[in-house]
Amino acid sequence: MKNDSQSLRPLFQLDPEIIFFNHGSYGACPKPVFEAYQSYQQTLEHQPIQFMENEVYDLLERSRTALASYVHCDKDDVVYVPNPTHAVANVIHNTNLQSGDEVLTTNLEYGSCDRMWTYDANQKGYQYIHAQLTLPVINKEMFLNEFWSCATERTRYIFISQITSGTGMILPIPEIVAEAKKRGIQTIIDGAHVPGHISLDIKELDPDYYTGALHKWLCCPKGVSFLYVKKDHQDGIQPLVKSWGWGEEISEFKASTQLHSPSRFINVFQWQGTQDLAAYFTVPEAIQFQKDYDWNTVRQSCKKRIKDFRDTITSLTGLPKLCPDDWLGQMATILFPMADVEAFKNTLYDDYKIEIPTMAANGQSAFRISIQGYNSEADVDRLIDVLKNLI
Repeated sequence: MKNDSQSLRPLFQLDPEIIFFNHGSYGACPKPVFEAYQSYQQTLEHQPIQFMENEVYDLLERSRTALASYVHCDKDDVVYVPNPTHAVANVIHNTNLQSGDEVLTTNLEYGSCDRMWTYDANQKGYQYIHAQLTLPVINKEMFLNEFWSCATERTRYIFISQITSGTGMILPIPEIVAEAKKRGIQTIIDGAHVPGHISLDIKELDPDYYTGALHKWLCCPKGVSFLYVKKDHQDGIQPLVKSWGWGEEISEFKASTQLHSPSRFINVFQWQGTQDLAAYFTVPEAIQFQKDYDWNTVRQSCKKRIKDFRDTITSLTGLPKLCPDDWLGQMATILFPMADVEAFKNTLYDDYKIEIPTMAANGQSAFRISIQGYNSEADVDRLIDVLKNLI
Protein backbone atom coordinates (compact mmCIF):
# COMPACT_ATOMS: atom_id res chain seq x y z
CA MET A 1 0.00 0.00 0.00
CA LYS A 2 0.99 3.63 -0.32
CA ASN A 3 2.75 5.01 2.70
CA ASP A 4 3.65 8.57 1.71
CA SER A 5 2.43 11.34 4.02
CA GLN A 6 -0.07 12.64 1.46
CA SER A 7 -1.92 9.30 1.45
CA LEU A 8 -1.56 8.74 5.21
CA ARG A 9 -2.71 12.16 6.45
CA PRO A 10 -6.43 11.59 5.62
CA LEU A 11 -6.35 8.37 7.66
CA PHE A 12 -5.93 10.39 10.86
CA GLN A 13 -8.51 12.58 12.56
CA LEU A 14 -6.14 15.42 13.37
CA ASP A 15 -7.31 18.97 12.70
CA PRO A 16 -6.34 19.65 9.06
CA GLU A 17 -5.72 23.31 9.92
CA ILE A 18 -2.93 22.40 12.36
CA ILE A 19 0.56 21.14 11.53
CA PHE A 20 0.94 18.55 14.28
CA PHE A 21 4.49 17.92 15.48
CA ASN A 22 3.60 16.61 18.93
CA HIS A 23 2.81 12.96 18.38
CA GLY A 24 5.09 12.05 21.29
CA SER A 25 2.76 13.47 23.94
CA TYR A 26 -0.47 11.53 23.36
CA GLY A 27 -0.16 9.95 19.94
CA ALA A 28 -2.84 10.04 17.24
CA CYS A 29 -5.19 7.20 16.39
CA PRO A 30 -5.89 6.35 12.72
CA LYS A 31 -9.49 6.12 11.62
CA PRO A 32 -9.64 2.31 11.05
CA VAL A 33 -8.33 1.64 14.56
CA PHE A 34 -10.62 4.24 16.09
CA GLU A 35 -13.61 2.74 14.28
CA ALA A 36 -12.76 -0.68 15.75
CA TYR A 37 -12.58 0.97 19.18
CA GLN A 38 -16.05 2.48 18.76
CA SER A 39 -17.43 -0.82 17.54
CA TYR A 40 -16.29 -2.53 20.75
CA GLN A 41 -17.89 0.25 22.79
CA GLN A 42 -21.16 -0.09 20.89
CA THR A 43 -21.20 -3.84 21.48
CA LEU A 44 -20.71 -3.24 25.20
CA GLU A 45 -23.61 -0.78 25.34
CA HIS A 46 -25.86 -3.00 23.22
CA GLN A 47 -25.57 -6.00 25.55
CA PRO A 48 -23.63 -5.01 28.70
CA ILE A 49 -24.09 -8.21 30.70
CA GLN A 50 -23.30 -10.66 27.94
CA PHE A 51 -20.33 -8.62 26.84
CA MET A 52 -18.81 -8.03 30.30
CA GLU A 53 -19.37 -11.58 31.51
CA ASN A 54 -18.82 -13.65 28.38
CA GLU A 55 -16.76 -11.73 25.81
CA VAL A 56 -14.39 -9.33 27.57
CA TYR A 57 -11.79 -11.83 28.69
CA ASP A 58 -11.64 -13.62 25.35
CA LEU A 59 -11.00 -10.26 23.69
CA LEU A 60 -8.31 -9.43 26.24
CA GLU A 61 -6.70 -12.82 25.59
CA ARG A 62 -6.72 -12.13 21.84
CA SER A 63 -5.23 -8.71 22.39
CA ARG A 64 -2.52 -9.85 24.80
CA THR A 65 -1.58 -12.62 22.38
CA ALA A 66 -1.08 -10.10 19.58
CA LEU A 67 0.85 -7.76 21.87
CA ALA A 68 3.10 -10.55 23.16
CA SER A 69 3.98 -11.56 19.61
CA TYR A 70 4.73 -7.91 18.77
CA VAL A 71 7.04 -7.25 21.75
CA HIS A 72 8.37 -10.83 21.98
CA CYS A 73 7.32 -12.21 25.34
CA ASP A 74 4.83 -14.68 26.82
CA LYS A 75 1.21 -13.51 26.68
CA ASP A 76 0.78 -14.29 30.37
CA ASP A 77 3.67 -11.98 31.31
CA VAL A 78 1.86 -8.80 30.20
CA VAL A 79 -1.22 -7.04 31.53
CA TYR A 80 -2.92 -3.88 30.30
CA VAL A 81 -2.90 -0.63 32.26
CA PRO A 82 -4.10 2.86 31.27
CA ASN A 83 -0.61 4.38 31.10
CA PRO A 84 3.01 3.76 32.17
CA THR A 85 2.49 5.80 35.35
CA HIS A 86 -0.03 3.16 36.51
CA ALA A 87 2.43 0.42 35.61
CA VAL A 88 5.30 2.00 37.54
CA ALA A 89 3.01 2.61 40.53
CA ASN A 90 2.23 -1.10 40.67
CA VAL A 91 5.91 -2.00 40.50
CA ILE A 92 6.80 0.45 43.28
CA HIS A 93 4.01 -1.11 45.35
CA ASN A 94 5.90 -4.45 45.19
CA THR A 95 9.51 -3.36 45.76
CA ASN A 96 9.70 -3.86 49.56
CA LEU A 97 12.53 -1.32 49.85
CA GLN A 98 13.81 -0.36 53.28
CA SER A 99 15.99 2.24 54.94
CA GLY A 100 19.52 2.04 53.56
CA ASP A 101 18.45 0.70 50.15
CA GLU A 102 18.90 2.74 46.97
CA VAL A 103 17.08 3.09 43.65
CA LEU A 104 19.21 4.54 40.85
CA THR A 105 17.63 6.68 38.16
CA THR A 106 18.68 9.65 36.01
CA ASN A 107 17.98 13.36 35.79
CA LEU A 108 16.13 12.70 32.51
CA GLU A 109 13.10 10.80 33.80
CA TYR A 110 9.38 11.50 33.37
CA GLY A 111 7.97 13.77 36.08
CA SER A 112 5.00 11.69 37.21
CA CYS A 113 7.19 8.66 37.87
CA ASP A 114 9.82 10.78 39.62
CA ARG A 115 7.10 12.05 41.94
CA MET A 116 5.92 8.54 42.83
CA TRP A 117 9.42 7.32 43.58
CA THR A 118 10.19 10.42 45.63
CA TYR A 119 7.02 10.00 47.71
CA ASP A 120 7.65 6.30 48.30
CA ALA A 121 11.31 6.90 49.22
CA ASN A 122 10.30 9.59 51.71
CA GLN A 123 7.72 7.27 53.26
CA LYS A 124 10.00 4.23 53.60
CA GLY A 125 13.36 5.88 54.15
CA TYR A 126 15.31 4.54 51.16
CA GLN A 127 17.29 6.74 48.75
CA TYR A 128 16.09 7.63 45.26
CA ILE A 129 19.34 8.64 43.53
CA HIS A 130 19.42 10.74 40.35
CA ALA A 131 22.55 10.24 38.24
CA GLN A 132 23.28 13.73 36.94
CA LEU A 133 24.04 13.00 33.29
CA THR A 134 25.85 15.63 31.29
CA LEU A 135 24.16 17.16 28.25
CA PRO A 136 25.09 17.14 25.46
CA VAL A 137 25.84 13.40 25.49
CA ILE A 138 29.04 12.85 23.52
CA ASN A 139 28.99 9.07 23.27
CA LYS A 140 27.72 5.87 24.89
CA GLU A 141 30.86 5.34 26.97
CA MET A 142 30.57 8.77 28.58
CA PHE A 143 26.91 8.19 29.38
CA LEU A 144 27.45 4.74 30.90
CA ASN A 145 30.44 5.86 32.96
CA GLU A 146 28.48 8.76 34.45
CA PHE A 147 25.47 6.55 35.15
CA TRP A 148 27.31 3.67 36.80
CA SER A 149 29.45 6.02 38.90
CA CYS A 150 26.31 6.59 40.98
CA ALA A 151 25.63 2.89 41.69
CA THR A 152 26.69 1.39 45.01
CA GLU A 153 26.47 -1.94 46.81
CA ARG A 154 23.16 -0.66 48.22
CA THR A 155 21.54 -0.19 44.78
CA ARG A 156 18.58 -2.59 44.61
CA TYR A 157 16.75 -1.30 41.52
CA ILE A 158 17.44 0.78 38.44
CA PHE A 159 14.55 2.79 37.07
CA ILE A 160 15.28 4.33 33.68
CA SER A 161 13.59 5.30 30.40
CA GLN A 162 14.49 3.59 27.16
CA ILE A 163 13.48 6.73 25.25
CA THR A 164 13.43 9.90 27.33
CA SER A 165 10.34 12.06 27.15
CA GLY A 166 11.93 15.47 27.66
CA THR A 167 15.08 15.01 25.62
CA GLY A 168 13.88 12.46 23.05
CA MET A 169 17.00 10.28 23.32
CA ILE A 170 17.23 6.49 22.89
CA LEU A 171 19.32 5.42 25.88
CA PRO A 172 21.68 2.37 25.85
CA ILE A 173 19.27 0.17 27.78
CA PRO A 174 20.58 -3.25 26.61
CA GLU A 175 23.99 -2.37 28.06
CA ILE A 176 22.44 -1.10 31.30
CA VAL A 177 20.28 -4.22 31.76
CA ALA A 178 23.24 -6.50 31.08
CA GLU A 179 25.48 -4.70 33.58
CA ALA A 180 22.71 -4.60 36.19
CA LYS A 181 22.43 -8.40 35.98
CA LYS A 182 26.13 -8.75 36.70
CA ARG A 183 25.69 -6.57 39.79
CA GLY A 184 22.53 -8.32 41.02
CA ILE A 185 20.37 -5.21 40.50
CA GLN A 186 16.79 -5.45 39.22
CA THR A 187 15.76 -3.27 36.26
CA ILE A 188 12.51 -1.35 35.80
CA ILE A 189 12.39 0.07 32.27
CA ASP A 190 10.03 2.88 31.28
CA GLY A 191 9.51 2.26 27.58
CA ALA A 192 6.60 4.67 27.18
CA HIS A 193 7.85 5.84 23.76
CA VAL A 194 9.15 2.49 22.51
CA PRO A 195 6.34 0.27 21.05
CA GLY A 196 5.77 1.22 17.43
CA HIS A 197 8.77 3.57 17.52
CA ILE A 198 11.82 1.30 17.76
CA SER A 199 12.05 -2.48 17.82
CA LEU A 200 11.40 -4.18 21.15
CA ASP A 201 12.32 -7.76 22.01
CA ILE A 202 11.59 -8.22 25.70
CA LYS A 203 12.95 -11.77 25.85
CA GLU A 204 16.25 -10.65 24.39
CA LEU A 205 16.45 -7.50 26.54
CA ASP A 206 15.42 -9.49 29.64
CA PRO A 207 14.45 -6.70 32.07
CA ASP A 208 12.75 -7.50 35.36
CA TYR A 209 9.90 -5.06 34.68
CA TYR A 210 8.97 -3.16 31.54
CA THR A 211 6.17 -0.77 30.63
CA GLY A 212 5.26 0.69 27.27
CA ALA A 213 2.51 2.98 26.00
CA LEU A 214 0.56 1.74 22.99
CA HIS A 215 -1.44 4.93 22.44
CA LYS A 216 1.72 6.80 21.43
CA TRP A 217 3.72 5.36 18.54
CA LEU A 218 1.61 2.23 17.96
CA CYS A 219 -1.35 4.62 17.54
CA CYS A 220 -3.99 2.89 19.68
CA PRO A 221 -6.80 4.96 21.23
CA LYS A 222 -5.83 6.91 24.34
CA GLY A 223 -5.22 5.00 27.55
CA VAL A 224 -3.59 1.76 26.36
CA SER A 225 -0.31 0.65 27.94
CA PHE A 226 1.15 -2.57 29.26
CA LEU A 227 3.12 -3.84 32.21
CA TYR A 228 5.51 -6.74 31.72
CA VAL A 229 6.68 -8.63 34.80
CA LYS A 230 9.30 -11.35 34.49
CA LYS A 231 7.99 -14.72 35.68
CA ASP A 232 10.56 -14.77 38.48
CA HIS A 233 8.74 -11.84 40.12
CA GLN A 234 5.10 -12.81 39.52
CA ASP A 235 4.69 -15.16 42.46
CA GLY A 236 2.98 -13.17 45.19
CA ILE A 237 2.93 -9.90 43.26
CA GLN A 238 0.09 -7.64 44.42
CA PRO A 239 -1.83 -5.05 42.39
CA LEU A 240 -2.56 -1.65 43.89
CA VAL A 241 -6.28 -2.40 43.43
CA LYS A 242 -7.49 -5.72 44.83
CA SER A 243 -10.75 -6.72 43.20
CA TRP A 244 -12.59 -9.82 41.98
CA GLY A 245 -9.55 -11.37 40.35
CA TRP A 246 -7.63 -11.34 43.62
CA GLY A 247 -7.61 -13.91 46.42
CA GLU A 248 -7.23 -17.38 44.93
CA GLU A 249 -4.54 -18.09 47.55
CA ILE A 250 -6.92 -17.06 50.36
CA SER A 251 -9.18 -19.93 51.45
CA GLU A 252 -12.25 -17.78 52.14
CA PHE A 253 -12.23 -16.48 48.56
CA LYS A 254 -11.34 -19.63 46.62
CA ALA A 255 -14.85 -21.02 46.26
CA SER A 256 -16.44 -17.70 45.30
CA THR A 257 -13.82 -16.48 42.82
CA GLN A 258 -14.53 -17.15 39.15
CA LEU A 259 -11.09 -17.05 37.52
CA HIS A 260 -10.55 -16.21 33.87
CA SER A 261 -6.95 -17.34 33.41
CA PRO A 262 -4.70 -20.09 34.77
CA SER A 263 -2.20 -17.30 35.51
CA ARG A 264 -2.55 -15.71 38.95
CA PHE A 265 -0.66 -12.66 37.65
CA ILE A 266 -3.22 -12.12 34.90
CA ASN A 267 -6.19 -12.63 37.22
CA VAL A 268 -5.15 -10.21 39.94
CA PHE A 269 -4.30 -7.38 37.52
CA GLN A 270 -6.81 -7.91 34.73
CA TRP A 271 -10.08 -8.24 36.66
CA GLN A 272 -10.42 -4.99 38.60
CA GLY A 273 -14.07 -4.02 38.48
CA THR A 274 -16.14 -2.20 35.90
CA GLN A 275 -14.22 -0.19 33.34
CA ASP A 276 -14.34 0.45 29.61
CA LEU A 277 -11.72 -1.94 28.25
CA ALA A 278 -12.51 -1.25 24.58
CA ALA A 279 -9.25 0.57 23.89
CA TYR A 280 -7.30 -2.49 25.06
CA PHE A 281 -9.04 -4.67 22.49
CA THR A 282 -7.72 -2.56 19.57
CA VAL A 283 -4.06 -3.59 19.86
CA PRO A 284 -4.38 -6.26 17.10
CA GLU A 285 -6.03 -3.69 14.82
CA ALA A 286 -3.29 -1.13 15.49
CA ILE A 287 -0.57 -3.68 14.74
CA GLN A 288 -2.36 -4.70 11.54
CA PHE A 289 -2.80 -1.07 10.46
CA GLN A 290 0.93 -0.49 10.61
CA LYS A 291 1.58 -3.72 8.72
CA ASP A 292 -0.90 -2.70 6.03
CA TYR A 293 0.83 0.63 5.51
CA ASP A 294 4.42 -0.68 5.67
CA TRP A 295 5.21 1.26 8.83
CA ASN A 296 8.81 0.08 8.93
CA THR A 297 9.38 2.19 5.81
CA VAL A 298 7.36 5.04 7.33
CA ARG A 299 9.52 4.98 10.46
CA GLN A 300 12.77 5.05 8.50
CA SER A 301 11.56 8.01 6.46
CA CYS A 302 10.53 9.89 9.61
CA LYS A 303 13.89 9.18 11.30
CA LYS A 304 15.75 10.63 8.32
CA ARG A 305 13.56 13.74 8.40
CA ILE A 306 14.26 14.17 12.12
CA LYS A 307 18.02 14.07 11.61
CA ASP A 308 17.92 16.36 8.57
CA PHE A 309 15.69 18.82 10.43
CA ARG A 310 17.96 18.85 13.48
CA ASP A 311 20.99 19.46 11.24
CA THR A 312 19.22 22.42 9.64
CA ILE A 313 18.18 24.04 12.92
CA THR A 314 21.49 23.54 14.70
CA SER A 315 23.28 25.04 11.69
CA LEU A 316 20.93 28.00 11.97
CA THR A 317 21.41 28.55 15.71
CA GLY A 318 24.98 27.35 16.22
CA LEU A 319 23.80 25.56 19.37
CA PRO A 320 24.99 22.02 20.14
CA LYS A 321 23.07 18.81 19.51
CA LEU A 322 21.97 17.06 22.73
CA CYS A 323 23.06 13.61 21.56
CA PRO A 324 24.57 11.68 18.63
CA ASP A 325 22.40 11.04 15.58
CA ASP A 326 22.04 7.33 16.33
CA TRP A 327 20.34 8.17 19.66
CA LEU A 328 17.33 9.54 17.77
CA GLY A 329 14.18 7.89 16.47
CA GLN A 330 11.18 9.90 15.28
CA MET A 331 11.58 12.49 18.01
CA ALA A 332 14.25 15.05 18.92
CA THR A 333 14.68 17.86 21.42
CA ILE A 334 16.56 20.78 19.90
CA LEU A 335 18.07 23.77 21.67
CA PHE A 336 16.63 27.05 20.39
CA PRO A 337 16.86 30.63 21.68
CA MET A 338 13.56 31.71 23.29
CA ALA A 339 13.05 34.47 25.82
CA ASP A 340 9.79 32.91 27.01
CA VAL A 341 9.15 29.26 26.06
CA GLU A 342 5.42 29.41 26.77
CA ALA A 343 4.95 32.58 24.70
CA PHE A 344 7.01 31.01 21.90
CA LYS A 345 4.83 27.89 21.91
CA ASN A 346 1.66 30.00 21.85
CA THR A 347 2.99 32.10 18.97
CA LEU A 348 3.68 28.98 16.92
CA TYR A 349 0.17 27.70 17.54
CA ASP A 350 -1.86 30.93 17.40
CA ASP A 351 -0.06 32.67 14.54
CA TYR A 352 1.31 29.79 12.46
CA LYS A 353 -0.97 26.83 13.34
CA ILE A 354 1.97 24.65 14.41
CA GLU A 355 1.62 22.37 17.45
CA ILE A 356 4.96 21.73 19.15
CA PRO A 357 6.05 21.54 22.82
CA THR A 358 8.69 23.87 24.26
CA MET A 359 10.67 23.64 27.49
CA ALA A 360 13.35 25.31 29.57
CA ALA A 361 15.88 23.85 32.02
CA ASN A 362 19.29 24.79 33.40
CA GLY A 363 19.27 28.14 31.66
CA GLN A 364 18.58 26.64 28.22
CA SER A 365 15.44 26.65 26.09
CA ALA A 366 14.41 24.00 23.60
CA PHE A 367 11.54 22.48 21.66
CA ARG A 368 10.75 18.84 20.96
CA ILE A 369 9.64 17.74 17.52
CA SER A 370 7.95 14.43 16.67
CA ILE A 371 7.60 13.40 13.05
CA GLN A 372 5.01 10.75 12.22
CA GLY A 373 3.79 9.26 8.95
CA TYR A 374 1.14 11.94 8.49
CA ASN A 375 3.74 14.75 8.48
CA SER A 376 4.83 15.89 5.00
CA GLU A 377 8.00 17.52 3.74
CA ALA A 378 5.91 20.68 3.30
CA ASP A 379 5.06 20.58 7.02
CA VAL A 380 8.75 20.37 7.93
CA ASP A 381 9.71 23.13 5.48
CA ARG A 382 7.00 25.35 6.92
CA LEU A 383 8.36 24.93 10.44
CA ILE A 384 11.90 25.70 9.26
CA ASP A 385 10.73 28.90 7.57
CA VAL A 386 8.83 30.00 10.68
CA LEU A 387 11.80 29.31 12.96
CA LYS A 388 14.10 31.30 10.64
CA ASN A 389 11.71 34.24 10.90
CA LEU A 390 11.30 33.99 14.69
CA ILE A 391 14.98 33.69 15.49
